[in-house]
Amino acid sequence: MLLRLVFVTVLLGSSILVQFKDRESLIAPPLLVLYGLIATVYILTFIYIIVFKRLGPSLRFAYVQIGLDTLFVTFLIYVTGSIASVFSFLYLVVVVYASILLYKRGSLIMATLCSIQYGVMIDLEYYGILKPFDTEAGLTIQGYEESYVLYKIIMTMVACFLVAFLSSLLAQQTLRTEKELKAKQKDLEQLEAVNASIVHSMDSGLLTLTSAGIITTFNRAGEMITGFSREEVLGRPLSSIFPHVVQHAASSDAPLKKKPYRYDVEFKKKDGTAGYLGFSMSSLKEPDGKHIGKLLIFQDLTAFKNMEEHVKRVEKLAAIGEMAAGIAHEIKNPLASMSGATQLLKKEATNTPVARKLMDIVLRETDRLNVLANDFLLFARPGSDKIESVELSSAIGDTLELFRKNGICQNRITVVQDLAPEVWTEMDPKHTRQVLWNLLLNAAEAIDGTGTIQVSSKTAEDMVQVTVKDDGCGMSEETISKIFDPFFTTKAHGTGLGLSIVYRLLEPYNGRLDVQSRQGQGSTFTLYLNRIDPPGLLS
Repeated sequence: MLLRLVFVTVLLGSSILVQFKDRESLIAPPLLVLYGLIATVYILTFIYIIVFKRLGPSLRFAYVQIGLDTLFVTFLIYVTGSIASVFSFLYLVVVVYASILLYKRGSLIMATLCSIQYGVMIDLEYYGILKPFDTEAGLTIQGYEESYVLYKIIMTMVACFLVAFLSSLLAQQTLRTEKELKAKQKDLEQLEAVNASIVHSMDSGLLTLTSAGIITTFNRAGEMITGFSREEVLGRPLSSIFPHVVQHAASSDAPLKKKPYRYDVEFKKKDGTAGYLGFSMSSLKEPDGKHIGKLLIFQDLTAFKNMEEHVKRVEKLAAIGEMAAGIAHEIKNPLASMSGATQLLKKEATNTPVARKLMDIVLRETDRLNVLANDFLLFARPGSDKIESVELSSAIGDTLELFRKNGICQNRITVVQDLAPEVWTEMDPKHTRQVLWNLLLNAAEAIDGTGTIQVSSKTAEDMVQVTVKDDGCGMSEETISKIFDPFFTTKAHGTGLGLSIVYRLLEPYNGRLDVQSRQGQGSTFTLYLNRIDPPGLLS
């Protein structure tokens, strides 16, 4: 409808200007007819709009509009010279857009209407039934030979049907192509949805890079591993989220020519947490082999690395433990003999005060060596045949009560507890108390002056997590890497076996101990134990 208005305005407007050059008055009959045609088109278009708003898209409505257009064209040809009119080509225009809107059937119907109207109009005018509109403008139709008139009618009809056939054929092909494109577009959208679902459902992080090293794809696993959202990452260089060693690997093309390769590097998440990253890099290519970027798949190996260090530490402690067991047995027997002999000598009446004082020193140091030998044996052979179901909140609460009364804690350290109730594990109760006691002593010795120790427990799936946190001096990374080694200590007094014993005691129960610490910000020791159902629920 809009194009009809534009077409009529331009075409008839230009015709008025041409006619005006040959007319002395603006109200000459031919000009008045053109005015009327323009007004009629505008009025009909207004009616079309009203009907269209009420009925909506309708095939019958389209037939009515295009059918009226054929009448409009016929009348325009009649008033502009009939057989000599230059507007006979408008029949072809009507047929063309009829084929677009109504396809083959509609275009053939409109071609038939145009042919009938043109033939009837020419015949009526040729036989004098219909008078020419403007005889003053020039030669009438009777001035043409009969063969020419017949030729004109036949050629117009042939042109209408030929254009109808060709334009409808093109319209059908266009429609078929459009349907195929829509089907392919739908398949493509489904494929993209499946690919996106696969990418975002992966447990591994995935990102793609352009040839310039700019990130173009980033999945949900990548967000979880790095802590960065997709919005923060897309369009930025790789070095904005990963260490420069990853950026260097991405910028190197030599290894990619052979096969995808893998690196393990340290990295920091968005919140500053340190971890280990394993990633592999491969090249992205178009079907013709043109390089368009790189694909990077990465995993968070922090837990794996921690477990690997745990296994190495356990193996190391086991080897040292075997040696320590033999040494402890060899020490305990002479110590028992020395202690017994010294006590007998002390009872002799001939002993002087100085001799008795020296014997007291020998007995005290013998007892200290005996405690050290017992620690050796506990470190070397921590196994126990008294594994029981232990309710952790009660066991931890009892140990904390004793610790509060200990001299190292009284009037100096505040102990805060937040324990989950009814959490059970299987362990030797003595080992439970020993592990917690060693951790509490370690935390207390790390606090210079007054401070706070926080003890909490919570459950995580099939594990129990016990945390001992202090606000003491903290540790450097170098110290953290050695604190579980036997005889390593940073204290003036101590054997360096406390945390080693804890680690060895946890080994038979598949437990684990992790530590996080920063200098000047305290330390957090996290104990992981297997969780079991309460004894009353076991069948």
